[in-house]
Amino acid sequence: MRPVVLVGHRHVCPVHGPGTVISGTDGVTVGGRKAACVGDSTSCGAVIVTGGVTTFGGRAVAREGDTTSHGGTLVEGDNGWLLD
Repeated sequence: MRPVVLVGHRHVCPVHGPGTVISGTDGVTVGGRKAACVGDSTSCGAVIVTGGVTTFGGRAVAREGDTTSHGGTLVEGDNGWLLD
């Protein structure tokens, strides 16, 4: 089980360096922050391309360790909400 990624959580891009997740799903919030899903954006312009088996609005929820279109990795998640 891996922590769910929320808007504002960190990612590391091999092209642009460190940044944050800047968009999330409208249907799910944790502590006032939207959950990130496949297709959501990061501050460097990459989009999240991998996620777990759990979906919201037909999109897989992103977890710590999932990847982006620039080959980056989501390196932070909410340890209070874990998903496969």
